[in-house]
Amino acid sequence: MRFDNNKNPARILSLSVLLALPIAALGEEGFFEGSSFTLLNRNFYFSQDFRNGDRFRNAQTGESKHFRADWAHGLIATFESGFTPGPLGFGLDVRGLYGIKLDGGDGRVGDGIGGPGLIPRHGHDFDGRPKDQFGKVDVELKLRLFEDTELRYGDVRPLSPVLNTSDIRLLPQSFRGTLVKNTSVKGLTLQGGKLESSSDRTATAHNGPLGTAYGGRFEEADDFVYGGIDYNLDDRLLLRLHHGRLDDVWNQSAFYADWRQPLGEGLSFNAAFRYYRTRDTGKSLLGDLDNDSWSLQAGIGVGAHAFSIAHTRIDDDSPFDYVWHTWDFFLNTNSQVSDFNNPNERVWLFRYDYDFAALGIPGLTLIARYVRGTDIDGRDVGPAYAAYQKVRDGRHWERNFWLSYVVQSGPAKDLSFRVMQATHRVNGDHTAEADIDELRLILEFPLDLRMF
Repeated sequence: MRFDNNKNPARILSLSVLLALPIAALGEEGFFEGSSFTLLNRNFYFSQDFRNGDRFRNAQTGESKHFRADWAHGLIATFESGFTPGPLGFGLDVRGLYGIKLDGGDGRVGDGIGGPGLIPRHGHDFDGRPKDQFGKVDVELKLRLFEDTELRYGDVRPLSPVLNTSDIRLLPQSFRGTLVKNTSVKGLTLQGGKLESSSDRTATAHNGPLGTAYGGRFEEADDFVYGGIDYNLDDRLLLRLHHGRLDDVWNQSAFYADWRQPLGEGLSFNAAFRYYRTRDTGKSLLGDLDNDSWSLQAGIGVGAHAFSIAHTRIDDDSPFDYVWHTWDFFLNTNSQVSDFNNPNERVWLFRYDYDFAALGIPGLTLIARYVRGTDIDGRDVGPAYAAYQKVRDGRHWERNFWLSYVVQSGPAKDLSFRVMQATHRVNGDHTAEADIDELRLILEFPLDLRMF
């Protein structure tokens, strides 16, 4: 049975259950008792206004415009089974993903790949027009060994410093492959995996090629293999050492250190360090890579207030790159519009957090950020990063205001609202990025549906 197109995507919500039930019926005690079924409603509006020219190109007509916007509703139905009892426990996870376009004509919707990227323009008919509805089904088979080791195969979502699955658009991405995780030692987590294809945020299939966010995707890159060690000491010190190999593209190693220290009543200190080492490998599909990127962050919490400062350095004639459309705050200064990861860039970030629980409004938080990058120089980048070749003295800054609220009790408990506004401006000869005013409005309402 194929679900690689969107000819009848309305079936997808029920398929998450229908696919699971025949196998679940064969399970022993533990499969049902540990199971859950959730339905996440996500309503998402995303707009970008290019303030200094026509930077948005209509993917179908080629017309250039200065404004693009998507508005869509997503349904993410997730069935997660428990494990059958015994030293070898079997389980099954199934996710039905379904998106509906609410507004955004052909002249406003992004290309479904970059930018807003909420609504795909490419489906089974490849006509280039925005799709009214789209979806897919993710299936994971899982095996538990001796209570402390899990093996998963299927449409997986790895979470690693070298590949962190993205869930920052309407629907989350996934990868087809195998994952393993072990937690036999307290505080220590071992994980690794091999991924053979990707399913993007707007994809309706699972056979997408692998690649990088800034270098594009490559049919020649057969797999991504990674492994990592995480050590958590009393939730105060977290150390992470991970390594990943993107076939014929790069070897990338990452080291994280996060420290949180209470200092007294309502007072705390935190610090974080990130380091990435990226070198080309195999056929070097992105050319020669010799990139070392690092960032350091320090912050203090005083009651409802928190203050942070961070610095990042990109030490090479290439940007700090990462696996295609994955996302995390890889470096401490990544932001809403820009990654602040340009060749040879130097970055400073200042951040303020406030928790309105101090004013009697629990669940309401505000984050204000200002990020500034300088010294961008791309004169010596390779052909894969040609957008930087004319930059000699690039500079830019970004300002963010993020307001979020989560309902704490009552019938609407866990209903959440997020407003994310960003202003990004470029200076000097930084032509690789653009002036953008961006707005994201996100409403999410999770439903926990007890089936068994």
